[in-house]
Order: sequence, then structure tokens, then C-alpha cells
Amino acid sequence: MYKEKKIFLDFDGVILDSEQRIVDLKDKNPTLDWEEFFANIDWKCLYETSSEINESLKVIKELQRQKTQLYILSKVHTLLEGQTKIDFLRKHGIEIPILLTPPHIKKSMVYLPNDGSILVDDSYKNIVDWNQNGGHGILFLNDDILEDEEMELMKITKVKSLKFLLK
Repeated sequence: MYKEKKIFLDFDGVILDSEQRIVDLKDKNPTLDWEEFFANIDWKCLYETSSEINESLKVIKELQRQKTQLYILSKVHTLLEGQTKIDFLRKHGIEIPILLTPPHIKKSMVYLPNDGSILVDDSYKNIVDWNQNGGHGILFLNDDILEDEEMELMKITKVKSLKFLLK
């Protein structure tokens, strides 16, 4: 079912555990606003020291080998962050297209999912927006689900690994 559709994967929080690491680093730098913080992160160090989530790179390589219509669709706050993500993925043998989304731009504006395309993302808001625009959003679960969203989550497909895409 999934292999017949275009599949878009988020990077931070789906491929690497970098999402939580960014939040932890920001907590250690409370005097910096987010813009200053993003401008001062050592992105290369962040991604090199982040952990892969549930063999996601292995799954992506297999899907790539199977000629699946697969893309990375990731928010970036700086050009350096975007370049570092691209370098990281290429270094690990990931050759699929990478679409970068600037802050405050919805992913559904970068790619209009009205063709039923799939988005796997750890952001509930991104999944809701994707679904509202004709796509099929799949929530990549982590431990940070807000309690007031839990009832709505019952209506959304949820996964903890990208391995479901191999079936």
C-alpha cells in the first residue's frame, strides 16, 4: 500500500534523536533566544553524536534500493543546518531527494499532498496539517505527546519505527 505513494520523512525525531537533543541544548542556554541559539549550534557535532532511531537509515537504504518514491522533508532554521543534514545523509549513503522547509512554512506548502502522499513526522501539528491538505500523515511516536492531544491521536496512524514501510 505505502510503496505506491510518495513518502516523505521528517529528519529530526524520525531518523535521528536530534530533536530532543536540540531542546536539551536550548535548556542549557536559556539566555539565548531561538534565533541566536540556532545560529550558534555546532550542527555537524549535533548530528554526528545523535543516535539513529530504530535502524531508520537501514530502512531508508532498503527503500531506496527498492526504488520507492521516497523523500526527506525537513524543517531547517539556518542554511548551515540544511547543508549539514544533506552532508550527513549523503555520507550515510542516502541518495534520495531532500526538501528543506524554512521556519514558519508548513510542509504542506513545500509539497502539496493532495495526491494522498504520506508524511511520517513526529510533530502532531504537521500530521494534522498534512491530513487536512489531502495527504496521509503518520505520527512517529515519542514520549512527548501532549495529554490534550491523546484523544485526537486515536484517529491518526502511529508508528515507532520506519520498518512498517518495508512491508
